[in-house]
This record gives sequence, structure tokens and C-alpha cells, in this order.
Amino acid sequence: MSEIDELEASVSDLLLQAKAELEQKRLQQQRELQVQELTSQIVERLTPLVQRLEATIAEFEKDGVKDSLTKQRLEQKATELRQEIVEAPSKALQLADRHLILQEERLLEEREMQQTLQWRQELKADLLEMIEDQRDFFSATDAAVSVRGHLQDLRAINALEEVVDTLMRQINKYTETTSPVAKMRGGYEQTLQFIYQKAMENRSRVERAPDVQPSIKHRRSEKRPLLYTDLDGKVIVFGGHDRLETAVKNRLQNSGVYLVWCSEQGGLQLATQGEGQIAGADLVLIVTGYASHSLTERAIEACKRLNKSYEILNTTGMTRVLESIESGLKARQLAKRWKQA
Repeated sequence: MSEIDELEASVSDLLLQAKAELEQKRLQQQRELQVQELTSQIVERLTPLVQRLEATIAEFEKDGVKDSLTKQRLEQKATELRQEIVEAPSKALQLADRHLILQEERLLEEREMQQTLQWRQELKADLLEMIEDQRDFFSATDAAVSVRGHLQDLRAINALEEVVDTLMRQINKYTETTSPVAKMRGGYEQTLQFIYQKAMENRSRVERAPDVQPSIKHRRSEKRPLLYTDLDGKVIVFGGHDRLETAVKNRLQNSGVYLVWCSEQGGLQLATQGEGQIAGADLVLIVTGYASHSLTERAIEACKRLNKSYEILNTTGMTRVLESIESGLKARQLAKRWKQA
């Protein structure tokens, strides 16, 4: 049955990944429409202002006014607005990508919440089996210590009542008195606290106290799942933009990934440093969404020169970069295990 549990968990996680990928593709399509709409909005709002400035400048020229400070300021402002219109597509891209990353953050948080919910349900199953496996009064009481350690998780899925009821039944099952020893004392949390204190008193009275712990039978890991925490390795990314870099780094901060990011904003020196670290990298990504042709070519040439494989990502979103880092590093870990075997 543990194998079935693992299969169910893997399918559930795969479905969550699929949902996130489909949603990300939908967001990418929305982004392209949003860029067009934002560009049009910027141009439509600024064009009339330029026209009004030009009309006023023409009046100055018609009256023969040439050395007016006001006229100079009008011309300067008109020049600034024309440049804003020229840069409208770029500004629209920045606004759209900021919105895209926020939406992707929401999707990742939803996936993480679903994984946490599933882990908590599996934790509940492990705790219930732990309690039911105890075959004496003191061990059954000691189970309260582990249960109390997961109080927050049990409350989050409304499972505290069921677990505490099971705990009391198991304690009373092995008590030597005719009346039940474990019974409700206020609410469920207060009852658990009372049993916990009795368990700690029992531990203090003996030299080798029981230390009842749940097995990891239903859960895949003892710790609550967090995305990307199991990743490890050195990754070098060329391209992208500052907001994308910050978003990806934030998501990988609890992992073992050492991330080197070389973007246009970082400058030539940082790109050169990145090229020097390619040989020791476990994964090299070239993100073409915001990378210039020169940066892309330099990164590809450096990889070819060092006989290093690389992956090109035509994206401006965070999800695609994280997926490539995850799949690339996990493939490397798997290959390493096969080699050791």
C-alpha cells in the first residue's frame, strides 16, 4: 500500500505541475496581448500632448520669438515625449513582465499550498498509525509528544479532534483503572497539552523513556514540502532581466543551488566573469527574452569552446526558467546515481 501511496502522491504532484504549465502558457499569451494594449495606451495618451506642445511652439515661431526660455522648455518636453513614444513597446514589455511574474508567483504559491495540504493529510495518517501501534499505557501516552509537535499542521486540516480522540482511546485501552484516565479537559488543544505534560512527567521518572515517533510511511519526506528545496548544483544564466533574476533567486533561496546570473543590466564585466565559470557549472541556461545578440553569441561561443552543453530559453517568465533548472539538475543527479550504481 505504501507503493500505491507514493504513486498517488507522484500523480498528484504531476497534475499540479501540468496545471501550472498550462496556466503559464495562458499567461504568456495574455502577456503578448497586454504588451500591445499597453503600447497603444501609452502612444494614445502621449501623442495628443506632443501635438499640443508642437502647436504652441509653432505659435512662438509664428510670432518670431526665438530666445524664449519657455519655448526652449516646450521643445525639450516635446523631445522627451517623442522619446517616450519610441520607447513605448519597451515600457509596455516591462509592465507586462512585472504583471506576469506576479501571476506566476501566485501559481507557485497555489502549487505549494496543494503540496502542503497533501503532506498534512499524509502526516495525519502517519500519526494515527503511530498511536494505534502502541501496546502499553506509557507508550500510548508518550505519543502525545509527537502529536503536539504537529499541532499547527493538524489544526490547518481540522484533524486535531480525530487524532486526539484516537490518542485518548489508545491510552484508555491500556490503563489499569476501571474508569478512563484520558478524557476531555476543556478543548482538544488543552486536552492534548494535559496528556503531553503527563508524558513528560513519565519521561522524567525513568532512565530510558519511550520516544514514540511517527514513521514516514505515507509521507515522502519528514519535512513539510517546499518547492525546489531538494535541488543542488551550480547554475549559470545568461540573459533575462533584473526582475526575473530576483524572482528566480527568491524561489531558490532555500535550495542548494548556487546561481550566477549575467544580464544586460549587469554589464560586460559580470558577463565576462560568468563566462569564466562555465567550466565548473552543472547547468548553463541562455534566456533570450531580454538578452542582446552579442551576449547570447558570447555565451554560446564560450560553451562551445569549453565543450559545455547549454539550453536556450525563449522566455521572459519565471516558471519556465525554474522548470529548466529543476529538470536539468534532477537529470544530472539521476545520471550521477546511475553511474555510482
